[in-house]
Amino acid sequence: MERQRHDTVNRGSMPARRHWKCWLGIFFALALPRQGLAFAIKKLVRAIRDRKSSPEQVSAAAAKLRDEHLLEDPGDYRFVLNTLTKRTAWKDAVSIWDEMRWIGSELEEPDFVLAISAFAKGSHWQVAVELFQELLGNRPPHLSLGRHREDLQADLRAYTAAIASCKAAGAWQVAVQILQDMEVASVTPDVVTYNTVMSACEKGRDYDAADRVFSEMCKWDISPDKVTYGTLIAACGWGQQWQTAVAYLRHAQESYFGFDMFACTAAISACAKATQWELAISILNERGRLLKGASVRTYNAALSACAAAGKLELALILMEEMQESGITPNFMTYRYAIQSCEDSGCWELALDLMAEMQSVDIEPKQLIFGSVAAACRSAGLEKLAASYDWKVSPG
Repeated sequence: MERQRHDTVNRGSMPARRHWKCWLGIFFALALPRQGLAFAIKKLVRAIRDRKSSPEQVSAAAAKLRDEHLLEDPGDYRFVLNTLTKRTAWKDAVSIWDEMRWIGSELEEPDFVLAISAFAKGSHWQVAVELFQELLGNRPPHLSLGRHREDLQADLRAYTAAIASCKAAGAWQVAVQILQDMEVASVTPDVVTYNTVMSACEKGRDYDAADRVFSEMCKWDISPDKVTYGTLIAACGWGQQWQTAVAYLRHAQESYFGFDMFACTAAISACAKATQWELAISILNERGRLLKGASVRTYNAALSACAAAGKLELALILMEEMQESGITPNFMTYRYAIQSCEDSGCWELALDLMAEMQSVDIEPKQLIFGSVAAACRSAGLEKLAASYDWKVSPG
């Protein structure tokens, strides 16, 4: 009887063991491909992160993640979106954002911030602002694209990202409006926010608007930084406020930050726009700082002052100093140097400079041909001038 009961128990357990082994086999069968998939995803993400990856490799990795729907976790989407945006691969970042919306991911505030930044990198500032309005709840989401929590709220990062999207386009009115909306929403701007709004005003060539933003910033006791003064000084140039530009430069140097090449370059440019060439050159040369950080942009700003005043000899001296300092001239360098030849009628020198720029693979454009024509015309060489006029307006 005992033997029979023992056999029954053994026989009853055999199917159970087989059943357990079957499920174990299924588990490993499913887990192994999943492990391989996880490895493939990590490899693709690594390719996107790797600074050695070419733009083509980054795009290929992003396309594979998107087209094969390999990402599932919202955090993974966010990580890839952030990495692509930082690498300025904005088209690929936008494609990942579109994928998030297409599969119905529940979107969070950081997702909107990253998408806004991606569209801004691609100069699609209107789309970026529309996304920001959707985040605020002022614009309904597209019915077929994604979803997000109803309690989402825009924070400082979101407002600053939206303002930054307006910067490159010079859409300062929209940037200022978003800044004003922050006060209504009880979101406190910081120095970066104000700097970004002022930069939008500068890009929009509106000094008065930038000055008003700076005044508001001071009213709230937010301390300016180097970027603040550099941006303000650059805005002064568009308003012919060269005295104010120099005053801001001196104030920043004496009270806050010492010597800053960006601010100096902006001040030189402001003086150049007002044809204050002597002051522009003095800022460039003061305290022997000429060779301690001056860039091609700094020299070009000074050269533009020479061009506006027709100071050819000084322009040539600056070009020589550039080359002695190991700074390579660019298109704008030659443009201003050749423009300096116009009033004096130094047409041969203008042609020599144009030949020199071609020898270093910088192609002359209409601005160059126009200056060469003007130099020839000043020398009374009307026929030669006409030949370059034709290149300015062919046909």
